[in-house]
Amino acid sequence: MSSKPASQRPGPHVLAMAGFLFLSAGALVYGQSAVPGPDTSASVSRVGGVPANRPAVKSTGAPKSAVPEPSPAFEDAGGGIHQGLHLHGHWVIDVKNPDGTIAEHRDFENAIASDGQGYLVGLLSGYLVPGDFMIVLETTGSASPCLATLSACGIVRSLSTYPALEYCSNYLCATGLTVTPSFGSGGFGGPFSLVLAGSITANQAGSIGLVYSSMSTCANTGYTSTTNPSSVETGSPASCVTQTSPQPWYGTLSSATIMPVNVVKNQIIQVSVTITFS
Repeated sequence: MSSKPASQRPGPHVLAMAGFLFLSAGALVYGQSAVPGPDTSASVSRVGGVPANRPAVKSTGAPKSAVPEPSPAFEDAGGGIHQGLHLHGHWVIDVKNPDGTIAEHRDFENAIASDGQGYLVGLLSGYLVPGDFMIVLETTGSASPCLATLSACGIVRSLSTYPALEYCSNYLCATGLTVTPSFGSGGFGGPFSLVLAGSITANQAGSIGLVYSSMSTCANTGYTSTTNPSSVETGSPASCVTQTSPQPWYGTLSSATIMPVNVVKNQIIQVSVTITFS
């Protein structure tokens, strides 16, 4: 990784548009996807989605979790060398004891999902505007450190925004997610980044093996599994954050399967996701 956005988002769509301009993203069909794991099918990208073990909400496909292959450097007719522009998502997970000491530290790269590729196409075209964000932590073993109707941890800015509205009735969710864009020293001087960060306290012993970031977006029509956005969205990002009707589009932005991170009850799981470009 339901219907209400709340917290006011700091407008990361400008950053996304700047960095993603040359990112290969092919989202031709929009729909709620099912699993944030690898997609071995040849299906087109989809926007929105409820990964495995989540509430089955209009589920139709599986997002790709593979990062697009780096474009090799090539030489043009004038002898210049060019390199493709790439998206990087760097995750850091720190498991802390109640006294603040670190029990385990983990950092790794994520993979952009097909949902995320669809968002980028929508943001660049103006057919989508951004809403709110969420971080989800799940187990690939027998127990999650977050015991709820569905055993998953969610870190959100507000419980009354999408995608939290969809997930948090079944997940153990904590508020306090921060979304921080950086445009550099001034005049878009760079370096550019977007950082999602927050924490949640485990309510039982378990492990984390699957992580993903999720976001919501708004289009000229509410979510539908059969119709794509068809014109520029006239609503603002601020209104999208609080929109519940028509239903926003939401789903997996990026995901990663990792070696399990073990957590015991009452430990604090601190997470940051830093999106950069090169």
